[in-house]
Amino acid sequence: MLRLKYLVVLAICALGASQSWATNVTFQVNMNVQMDLGNFVPATDSVVVRGAFQGWSGYTHQLLDGDGDGIYVGTFDVAPQEAEYQYKFVWHRGVEDHWEDIVDPGHGNNRWVIVGDTPQTLPVVYFSNLESAASADVEVNFRVNMSVQTLSGNFDPATDWIVIRGNHTNIGNWGGAIRLLEETGNPGVYSRWVQFTDQSTVAPIEYKFVILTDGNPDDPTPGWESLPTNRMITPTGSEPDNLPPPSGNEYGEIFPEVVYWSNITPDDIITQDVAVTFRVEITPLIGRLADDGYVTDVQVNTDTVFTVEDIQVAGGSAPLTWSWANIAPEFWLNDNGTGGDETAGDDVWSVTITFPAGSGRTVEYKYGCNQFDVEASAGAQWNHFRMIDDSQPTYLFDIDCFGSTDTLYQDWACLISDADEVPTPVISSFSLEQNYPNPFNPTTTINFTLTRADVTLLEVFDVLGRNVATMNMGRMSAGQHTISFDGSSMASGVYFYKLVSGVENATRKMLLLK
Repeated sequence: MLRLKYLVVLAICALGASQSWATNVTFQVNMNVQMDLGNFVPATDSVVVRGAFQGWSGYTHQLLDGDGDGIYVGTFDVAPQEAEYQYKFVWHRGVEDHWEDIVDPGHGNNRWVIVGDTPQTLPVVYFSNLESAASADVEVNFRVNMSVQTLSGNFDPATDWIVIRGNHTNIGNWGGAIRLLEETGNPGVYSRWVQFTDQSTVAPIEYKFVILTDGNPDDPTPGWESLPTNRMITPTGSEPDNLPPPSGNEYGEIFPEVVYWSNITPDDIITQDVAVTFRVEITPLIGRLADDGYVTDVQVNTDTVFTVEDIQVAGGSAPLTWSWANIAPEFWLNDNGTGGDETAGDDVWSVTITFPAGSGRTVEYKYGCNQFDVEASAGAQWNHFRMIDDSQPTYLFDIDCFGSTDTLYQDWACLISDADEVPTPVISSFSLEQNYPNPFNPTTTINFTLTRADVTLLEVFDVLGRNVATMNMGRMSAGQHTISFDGSSMASGVYFYKLVSGVENATRKMLLLK
């Protein structure tokens, strides 16, 4: 009898322990609109909820429609935590999963809930927030002007393809190679008609234009448009049906305006060859070498500079390149009164470089010493940015101060130059884009937009909420940024990446498959 009482006490304690770390949460989703659209068939399909609380996978958290009203309900134990859990509803058929498509940049386009110690029932929501079955048959004439990209050398009409990818099967479900062709009589303008049957009039068609190098549908590094948000079209249901004449084809026509790829227009490039003179005062570098004895390459932290032998300029704006340790002679500066240098021996080094017509008007660059990257911390936020005035065939940049974009040389001042005047773009919204490619192995690219200059970092978490990687990028300028994340040290699985800049943050999900 004593043994039985002991076992009962253990069972009660175990029950109490299990209840102390799990809370009942009831999820509810209305599938009626999806049924009206013919997307969801109750007889063959099922609904599950997936989120950070259960690993973003599997079919264990299934919702049921017990009373046949089209509202699917499920109650599950979720571990309490002060931070938000992100989740989505998924309907499943055979081997296909259909995830919700939600626009919520503040939560990585997911739903979210904060779970405490008290059971809670979440409000009923519509799958993908689609509250109406209203739809229309439409055909869209997607058009993009590639003339700037051709002139800049980013797109070769003879070999490359321009394709459209978006959130609909007919535009590849964010993949594929739905190719646009150049219009007759409109050089540089590429277009394609795409039909959408029963397209919702309350949910947008989201898309972007993509460059496939050499027309390779499996291009591992396709050229996605660098936009803070996707392009969008939402049918109204009242589109005219005039094509083909005389009576149409029962699909209303939508004619979006012609856009430039990445919205880069002719105003963003130079229209003639311009000989640009770069100038940098290296007084801070000389001062630090005199006081500290050396500076170290910020890329590898091993290569060291003890004396100034030569100065180079490298950059991400063609014709400049980031080829550290192998910089071409035409990108070497001098302080001998020739090649664009005004005064010999004044510690202001100069070089003149010709930027061909079609080059970007904004130039991103950085100076090196002895072909080592020693001017500022690694990362685009520490680079110099200048604008080229192409009204004349020559243009003289203001004198840069070596290291002025960072704090590495803050104890040594320039005597001649002013600090960089970095152009601050007007940005209306903070955003974090979906990484691409996704799934990835082992590297992926992440684009984001900052509304203001601030200290910025990227954190990566596993499905249990453990931090597995942190990229501290220091103070970054306002505007659009692109970084590369390397997951080679991580195991395959679902991860969440969170961008934090000042008081703003956003989170998205990514999948690593090795």
